[in-house]
Amino acid sequence: MLYKKKDYQSINYTGRLLKTLLFLAVIFLFNSLYAFDSETKAPLVFTVEETQWLKEHPEIRVASDQDFPPVEWLSDNNQFQGIAIDYLRILEKKLPVKFIPVSKNSWSDILQGMKDQKIDLISAIARNHTREQYLLFTRPYLSFPAVIISSHQYKHLNDLQGKRVGVVTDSYWDDLLKQSDFNIEIVRLENDESGVEMVSLGAIDAMISNLATVSYAVKKMGISNLNIVHVPKHEHRMLELSFGIRKDWPLLQSVLQKAIDSISEEEKDHIYNKWIKLQPITFWQSTQFWYPVIIITLIIFIGVFSILLWNRTLKQKIAERTRALEKAQKQLIYAEKMESVGRLSAGVAHEVKNPLAILQMSIDYLKGEKNDETVSTILNDMQDAVERADSVIKGLLDFSREKELQMQQDNINTVIKNSIHLIEHDIKQNNISLNLKLDKQLPDIPMDKNRLQQVFINLFMNAIQAMLTAAKQQGNINNRVLKLAVYSSVKSVTDSWIIENSEGQFKTGQKVIEIKILDTGTGLDKQHETAVFEPFFTTKAQGEGTGLGLSVSRSIIGLHHGMIAMRNRMDNTEGVEVIILFPFKNNKDKLND
Repeated sequence: MLYKKKDYQSINYTGRLLKTLLFLAVIFLFNSLYAFDSETKAPLVFTVEETQWLKEHPEIRVASDQDFPPVEWLSDNNQFQGIAIDYLRILEKKLPVKFIPVSKNSWSDILQGMKDQKIDLISAIARNHTREQYLLFTRPYLSFPAVIISSHQYKHLNDLQGKRVGVVTDSYWDDLLKQSDFNIEIVRLENDESGVEMVSLGAIDAMISNLATVSYAVKKMGISNLNIVHVPKHEHRMLELSFGIRKDWPLLQSVLQKAIDSISEEEKDHIYNKWIKLQPITFWQSTQFWYPVIIITLIIFIGVFSILLWNRTLKQKIAERTRALEKAQKQLIYAEKMESVGRLSAGVAHEVKNPLAILQMSIDYLKGEKNDETVSTILNDMQDAVERADSVIKGLLDFSREKELQMQQDNINTVIKNSIHLIEHDIKQNNISLNLKLDKQLPDIPMDKNRLQQVFINLFMNAIQAMLTAAKQQGNINNRVLKLAVYSSVKSVTDSWIIENSEGQFKTGQKVIEIKILDTGTGLDKQHETAVFEPFFTTKAQGEGTGLGLSVSRSIIGLHHGMIAMRNRMDNTEGVEVIILFPFKNNKDKLND
């Protein structure tokens, strides 16, 4: 068949394309086979004796330490794991044998099992002269530097002379210290974690182990108060771990060594990096950081404590000075009172009281005689006059006399109730409606309840008299509704009138105990709001009052660090409201003090 030129060129192009694809496929296959061979390496070559021995021993009993992380340890699911275990898995793939785990409770039991030939292989063990008597060893496949773990900066083994040093029982370090001439008290431990904990708590001075195991334990336990110091190389040998083989199985030694030598460096690095993840200790985790921080904190604490102590002492001194000033102020007030009233009181006591006593005896004598109705009426009037005069004298003497307060913790509501009880007869007799609203949550305060009772009785009686006077003036004493209201509560000061009348004693927002007494009496003239507390001021009819009751009441309230003020009622009702404030300290204030 004849082809056209164009068809021939197409066939030629297709042939070249097929040859190129075939060449690339050969190259890809060659590279794949090369890569596979580089990873698996050439198959192991054993001698006739080694091959025969492997056929006769398909199972090998192997023991691993249950508590030697990260080299080998028993996990929570009762499976061995760690660096040595990963090496065993690789060797099991390379060799026609199966490793049978043998469980032993302690490292000492493992060593004894090897001596009794109940164990064929130890997966990780350090070589020494004692163990060479009953074990064969491969070349080391792991090595770790020795370290000293302590809360101090021990840098050399000589620094441990006379110290209590911990080592794991029957470990490489135990054998090393037993054979040395160091004056060290050896404390044998169950495992490295218990040793790290004992060093952290100060039960032992230091511990000697390897860097990998200690770093793993410290990180797992979250301990940050220890120093891990490398022991200088000239003072020790590295902890070099090998496979330990029964003394009577030298062929297993040679077989294992060939298998270990066939493991690539990449595989070794992978296993090591899988289990060893050491992170450098940052500056803030080191003792060089924490020691100064603790010292500075301690200095600051001592400084703050000293300042608080000094402030407390200063407050005590201020309180003492304040009490002294208050006492001096009281003495000055009483001195001023005595200046104006003392002479009058003394004169009345001597010049008036004695004649009154004579008059009283005379009246009593005459009342014992037989008198007609007129004489009896005169004698009764004389009796009333003498009693009023005696009342005035007692008021003058009470005003001018200084009495020490008998202070004790009590509730102001109790004083108010007792005062109401004493005047209950007057309230019922005059048909007065009493509205008593006392806060049950009122706190106790220091007080002289007898003196405060005197104040409340005086205020209640003044209110009753004012209401009766208003009823008489309006001529409807029987029809007028007489109301007396008494309230107690804890509140914050907000009334500018109260703040002004306290003369700086109370401030806006200050917590106080407030007592309010409201009546429906005649009310007050505006100019009398402050004058009512002056000595001898009274709005009562002549002969009905001394003008000393409210003045004495203000003095008693003042001695309790309180204030009393009086004004017309603010609720568009005729009458007077008396406001009494007492300071108190709540729990928060007491804590601040």
